[in-house]
Amino acid sequence: MRRNRNAFALALALVACACDNGGPDRQLAKEMEVIEEATESFANALLDMSVAVRNRDSKTVARFFAPLVQTNGIPGAAGQPETSGWIVQQHWIVSDQVSGITGTQLVAQLDRFLSGCTVEDARFKVANSTVSGQSVVAAVKWWLIARNPKGQRAWTRGRADAAATRDRGAWRLDRFVVKKLHTMTAVVDVFDEVAEPAGMAATARPVAARKDEPFAAYGTATADVDRDGLLDLFATGADGNHLYRNLGDGTFDDIAKQALVHQFPQTVTAPLFLDFDNDGDTDLFLSAIGTQVLLENRLVPDKKLVFWDVSNKRGVARPAIGFSAVATDVNGDGFPDIYVASYNRYGEVLPDSWDGASNGTPNLLFVSKGDGTYAEAAAQWGVADRRWTYAAGFADVDEDGKPDLYIANDFGGGNALYMHRGDKFVDEARSRGVVDGGYGMGVSFADYDNDGHLDLHVTRMSSTAGRRILSRLGGGKLPTKDRLERMAVGNALYRNNGEGHFQEVTAEVGPFSGGWAWGGGFIDIDNNGFEDLYTPNGFISGTSLKDT
Repeated sequence: MRRNRNAFALALALVACACDNGGPDRQLAKEMEVIEEATESFANALLDMSVAVRNRDSKTVARFFAPLVQTNGIPGAAGQPETSGWIVQQHWIVSDQVSGITGTQLVAQLDRFLSGCTVEDARFKVANSTVSGQSVVAAVKWWLIARNPKGQRAWTRGRADAAATRDRGAWRLDRFVVKKLHTMTAVVDVFDEVAEPAGMAATARPVAARKDEPFAAYGTATADVDRDGLLDLFATGADGNHLYRNLGDGTFDDIAKQALVHQFPQTVTAPLFLDFDNDGDTDLFLSAIGTQVLLENRLVPDKKLVFWDVSNKRGVARPAIGFSAVATDVNGDGFPDIYVASYNRYGEVLPDSWDGASNGTPNLLFVSKGDGTYAEAAAQWGVADRRWTYAAGFADVDEDGKPDLYIANDFGGGNALYMHRGDKFVDEARSRGVVDGGYGMGVSFADYDNDGHLDLHVTRMSSTAGRRILSRLGGGKLPTKDRLERMAVGNALYRNNGEGHFQEVTAEVGPFSGGWAWGGGFIDIDNNGFEDLYTPNGFISGTSLKDT
């Protein structure tokens, strides 16, 4: 069974669960459901309009506007550009004069705004709304990603006050007043898509064709597996794994089959490179849905790049719903130990709570015995967390010379910060300010403010629909509102104040809305000495933007 949590339905379900005590709160939930039916219908119409804008189909775009629209128009002039490194920012001059023009005229203004541009993506979304019968008044956020006439990538963000009326099932905008419009332009392309010419392009079968396969998170890892001084890449996938050997000329050769790592009986998810036996070459651990996998690189001693499956021999063939793995030396013996984040079989097993799930599967900690074998000791070390763990990260957050462990849990179960205390870990997430409680999907440590202390970024879900629905609750309506909001607001950034105590600075530094976000984290993209943040996102998509 595939995972498919529609943001609208999920947010209403969360509110309904929180209102389960009946009375006024239950009535509130019913009222919200009626309001949101109309709002979601309007939001879906805006997404259909988004597709038409992306396709530069002005005739279709015009169908979403009434014959007469109250508007201040699409801005035609921008303020002085502000340059920061490779980014140029411009705020467009928004008129304060609102008057009536035809929908066709307003679409023509949008066409002029996009003149000479190649639109790569367009999204119009409802941030909040009020509903009266067949009419909606809404705050609309919109995004445009395009190549401008100079071929530079530009990202435009806008906000508008809008109103629309539904007539015979079709929504028509009769008010569209732009409040803000801002464009960021990359004067150079920092990244280019080169997978195909580099020999690394791969296409997976559609999800619909993999109905009997488990819901799984796939990943990649890099290391110099052949010791030639060049980074190679390993990627897992539903249709087999890939080991891309770097040829040194910008191209790669997939040697997964020759290296004996192309297929395994179980579903392998996230790769982790490490030298588990300290013999000087890089071995490979694969978290898996089923028994975990450890592959020994035989470059040393055989001088041949093949990987032998030594999972049973080395003691890691333990069952889990492994979604990712990290390694460090937890006991100080000079050998890497391995921690596996174990999820659950989503679809076959549903969370016991959408805002505090605790029925995941226990995480694993493989502790090296110093002879190349491992003992599973998560319970002994106090880290057999059995919430829906998606990701984990080791870091010495209190600077005592010992690795601490942070784990991100899905479904609002709260995260853990396990502090290293001799021969065990103790969860101090709450006292150190990082219990979080969102839909945790990723963990990353770095010193973003260059103050000498490791800070924490947590990847989480964000939902425009979820935030909109929760905004209707007002203050004090539900005892769990703050927790519910955390599940829709997006990624979080925590600043280390020293000695491993954290302060959330998301609002001041961000925010970091990443959509249906996974993994990612810190990376200095432009090599300026300051950490940037990258968040991949997305999920199962159909032919329509609303079908996600």
